[in-house]
Amino acid sequence: MTSKEYKERHNDYLTVADLKKQLEGYPDDALVVTQRVEDVYYEHRGWETLKKPDHIYPEHNQEYTAVWSVVSYDDDKECFYLDLHY
Repeated sequence: MTSKEYKERHNDYLTVADLKKQLEGYPDDALVVTQRVEDVYYEHRGWETLKKPDHIYPEHNQEYTAVWSVVSYDDDKECFYLDLHY
């Protein structure tokens, strides 16, 4: 699947514009973290990934998942949270 096809299938997910708005409230040194999702979502629920060749070992792929949203924890600005699951 191409990047364009993947984007078209995930049109209700986080965009760069959404991300820029959310970043305004965070310091530049905030750590960006993402939610871990169990393999079962991919294996049994049909979640697809966008596969890109590894930079060092191009015969292997890295797999990427669309980010659902930013999660804001007002008491924690040390980390910027990205949610993969809706």
